[in-house]
Amino acid sequence: MKKKTKIYKRFNANLDYKNYDHIIIGSGIGGLTTATWLAKAGRKVLILEQHYLPGGFTHVFKRKGNFKWDVGVHYVGNMAKHSPLKRLFDFISDSKIKWDPIGEVYDVVHLKNKIYQFKKGEEKFKSQLFEYFPNEKQAIIKYLELIKKSNKRANLFFLEKFFEPILNKLIGKILINRFNKYSNKTTYEVLNSITDNEDLISVLCAQAGNYGLPPKESSFSAHALIVNHFMEGGYYPNGGANQ
Repeated sequence: MKKKTKIYKRFNANLDYKNYDHIIIGSGIGGLTTATWLAKAGRKVLILEQHYLPGGFTHVFKRKGNFKWDVGVHYVGNMAKHSPLKRLFDFISDSKIKWDPIGEVYDVVHLKNKIYQFKKGEEKFKSQLFEYFPNEKQAIIKYLELIKKSNKRANLFFLEKFFEPILNKLIGKILINRFNKYSNKTTYEVLNSITDNEDLISVLCAQAGNYGLPPKESSFSAHALIVNHFMEGGYYPNGGANQ
């Protein structure tokens, strides 16, 4: 029987770091992704983690035997076949992670004894909101337009980080200022500018838990990124987050 290769071991203060091209502190999703990317580029990488298991928010914990809970991963968007993010996951995982769609409805909002469903696909999402708020159609259309505009400028904002210094000075500031038009406004500030229907605003802000701040404190650009991320539905890793 072939002996398994030990992939991690306890820290030793006398470790010789000269053998490594890169040292990464923390083995969370970001650390592991960066390490894998570098390793695939031929670099030798050392990952340091104070916990006894690598993985960060991909951990799961058990209660009463067979009941499992995820620490962080609950659903992931943009995992449809051939999507750019799906291809990136396939690259860093050697296509070992399989994704299961969670269904047509990816989020459910409970507000004042009413239930509002978010259905995957922009047209279904919009049509469903029209049914819930028939007098707010123009506000809903405007909302989706703002989501798209914010995300387009966000893409250029992130792309600007790859520019050479000269190009960065020439057009980088322009791209940043265009992005700041949305990033410097709160989610509530933007939504309140297109409608005074507080129930509609509450429903549209229901995904705030995904980015961690209430609507009156969160950046609208962060909100727009999350809304766009899940617009085509949610997915869950087959076998659980620890996969």
